[in-house]
Amino acid sequence: MQLRLRVILLLIGFILIGIHYFHPINFTTQVNLLLVILFTLGIPHGALDFFIDKKMEQQEGIKHSLIFFGKYFSNMAAYALIWYYLPTVAIIIFIGLTAYHFGEIDWIGKVENKVHQLMYFLLGLSWILFLLSKNIHTAIDIFMLLGQSKIEANKFYIIAKEIFPITQASLIIIHIILFFNWKFFYTKPINFFYAVIQIGCLNIINLALPLWLCFASYFGIWHSILSFDKIRQEFNLPNTIKGWGNILVKALPYSILAWMGIAVFIKYALDKIDITHFLPLLFIGIAVLALPHLQVFTKVKLKESTT
Repeated sequence: MQLRLRVILLLIGFILIGIHYFHPINFTTQVNLLLVILFTLGIPHGALDFFIDKKMEQQEGIKHSLIFFGKYFSNMAAYALIWYYLPTVAIIIFIGLTAYHFGEIDWIGKVENKVHQLMYFLLGLSWILFLLSKNIHTAIDIFMLLGQSKIEANKFYIIAKEIFPITQASLIIIHIILFFNWKFFYTKPINFFYAVIQIGCLNIINLALPLWLCFASYFGIWHSILSFDKIRQEFNLPNTIKGWGNILVKALPYSILAWMGIAVFIKYALDKIDITHFLPLLFIGIAVLALPHLQVFTKVKLKESTT
């Protein structure tokens, strides 16, 4: 359940709230902080996908490598084309993917059947829609996708205004259902209590921080480090400095390749476009990377013990 780690990560989020409250962080610094966290934590936690798949499939050699990378990059290319030609459809796909992936990482209940998976998908969906609808004025450039979206900006504002209270209500309703069915969803009643405290703290962080700081806190720190810990457990590495060091070293080769590619992209982007267009492109890049990553990482999550 990673209880101690979850407490530490939530405390980091509240520390960020305190810093921003007493010393407001300007937009440029927010973006720079987001990039640093994504480079140091977000990208490396996805750089282990090849090793995860190799262990899960129990395959070695060039054949596995060719099949893995063929599927991996084909999925990325196909999704990138959807973003280019059908951005509104791509947004819907992205929300669905992140809902499931965020839900499975945040979930501290049982993972034994499809109903459990549906529940953490609904939690993830409520959370991601809550995050986006609350920050719609910042996220609007992403939704408009550089003018390619067929939906006008004011329609997104209307949709977000309607969705925002629904997401809050759905989070409450879901936890009421979990409360009355805790034996089905949790191994112990105390786990439900932990789940309520966790979602409450995450919602406070969301409400108190602007989008890019919240994204840095939630995705860059919370999600990435919890994912790293799941991977550490999968590879049976100790919860020590040495164990964490080993997993980071394992991620280094593919992290370096990703860093080089993104560095070239950023240099090109900053030379050709302004910062308001750069952020939507960064968002799209993360979404494209997330599709194959989810397909691999789900294999780790679904094997987790419920004890």
